[in-house]
Amino acid sequence: MPKARVIGVDPGPTPGICLLREDGEPWVLQCNHEAAIDVVRSLMDLGGALPVPQILAIEKFVVGRRAARSATAKAGEITRNLIGELQALDKDAHLRPATQIKAWATDKRLEAAGLLDKTKGMPHARDAARHALYAAVHDGGWRDPLSKKAKEK
Repeated sequence: MPKARVIGVDPGPTPGICLLREDGEPWVLQCNHEAAIDVVRSLMDLGGALPVPQILAIEKFVVGRRAARSATAKAGEITRNLIGELQALDKDAHLRPATQIKAWATDKRLEAAGLLDKTKGMPHARDAARHALYAAVHDGGWRDPLSKKAKEK
């Protein structure tokens, strides 16, 4: 059975989106929040015709001291609204906090997966790639790019 297609999203005023698929190059972008839901919906619709499971991985919005210092109330509202719209697209979406993902999806792991250069200059797309890679390995059955078997390929 083919591996899952995985869409990772870093929601916010400037969302990042990453598509990982077994049969092609990773696809990453940053866009404005108004376009993000249409982009993700289109990616899901394109994948819906394939006999491959799809996983939507979204960064969970966590309000903390750091978030309160760096984000405006409007940014928080935009982020929460986007997460709600994304969850409406996929009721089984995986929401995980950034702290959980970043501890595992390090730059070294992104580099091994071919995602570090693709996300250069796009920090939100890089965070989306972290979520996509985590979900691909932990939920989709993909090999960890740092595993010995992955390095042998």
